[in-house]
Amino acid sequence: MPIKSCRAFFSQPVFDLAFRPLFLLASLFGIIALLYWGGVWNGWVNPSNALPATLWHGHEMMFGFVGAVLVGFLLTAVQTWTGLRSIYGKQCALLVGCWLVGRIAMWPAVSLPSWLVLLLDSSFFIYAAIFLAKLIYQKKQTRNYFAVLVLLLLIFTNINFHLSNQLQQFETASNSLYSAVFLITLMMAVIGGRIIPMFTANTTQIPARPRWIWLDRTALFSVWLIVAVFFLQLQTWIPAGVLAVMLVISACLTAIRCACWRFFTTLSHPLLWSLHLSYWCIPLGFSLLAYHYAGGDISMNDALHTLTVGGMGGLILSMMSRVSLGHTGRPIIASSKIKIAFICVLIAGLVRTLMFTIFSASLLSLWLSILLWVLAYSIFLYQYTPILFAERKG
Repeated sequence: MPIKSCRAFFSQPVFDLAFRPLFLLASLFGIIALLYWGGVWNGWVNPSNALPATLWHGHEMMFGFVGAVLVGFLLTAVQTWTGLRSIYGKQCALLVGCWLVGRIAMWPAVSLPSWLVLLLDSSFFIYAAIFLAKLIYQKKQTRNYFAVLVLLLLIFTNINFHLSNQLQQFETASNSLYSAVFLITLMMAVIGGRIIPMFTANTTQIPARPRWIWLDRTALFSVWLIVAVFFLQLQTWIPAGVLAVMLVISACLTAIRCACWRFFTTLSHPLLWSLHLSYWCIPLGFSLLAYHYAGGDISMNDALHTLTVGGMGGLILSMMSRVSLGHTGRPIIASSKIKIAFICVLIAGLVRTLMFTIFSASLLSLWLSILLWVLAYSIFLYQYTPILFAERKG
């Protein structure tokens, strides 16, 4: 490709900030990966690699789908935090390339040496963490170092997942995925706690209630404790009753915290109520996990899907919609189509957790959840692909 053509390609609006390509690719990949997973459940697809299908599904949804959105958000937000130009052009394209080769390397039909899969899959997070740390360090923004720390912990968790898989220690690999779920939940708790009250006050013009600093800190500390337990894989050593109490305490503190954010003032603002309802999936998920550890008839995986499908899926869809409008200079107003998408993904979370449990992992419940998710993210792609490929307005 001639040099001028290369420059023209990398100067396309889609490479202007990381959120543009990563939001689009993550949404498309989330659809493909879930349809593939449904095919595995139905017996239509027979995965050919040594990695158990359940581990592949968990890894790709956490590190492939959620990871792409998280990095896209952080590398966009850091420009606002620091006032410094974030990743764009060739560097943005390289970041996208790292994510793509990781997904190709992890695809079941692709057979590569395990060391190469680890390297390719980890390159995306390593590159993102270095760039993020560089900008935050330049401005000495100690308040935002936690974002770099979480990315580093995710890198470690991902490497541990791959090494455990190579040694066929599949239980350890599964525990690594649990660790990733709680790390992302921590990010939701921290970032959501910053932006949801602010967005609510700004949009509704109703002043936010005074913050209870002790509540914020105690609630986040309780989530950090849960992250530490699962990151260090101490859950097999700690009595189940103790874990249940920890989770109940964290659920209660988080629920009290978000109950202060004036949810009922947001009912006419879809870009707000979708954030609030998705955030409420954190205390709900912790409560169901506590019920599991207390001996209740709900599995660990089903309880976790409250956090992943309802919490992460809903919060991601809402934040992608908002960020895509705001950072391309468009009015931050939800269309009628995206409202349907918000409802679909939240119902998908309820179906995957509650119906799946009540009807003993029925295919109907699984496929209903998958199709609702696919519809939600297909609406996002239909609505936002032209926006994310277009020039910024204003």
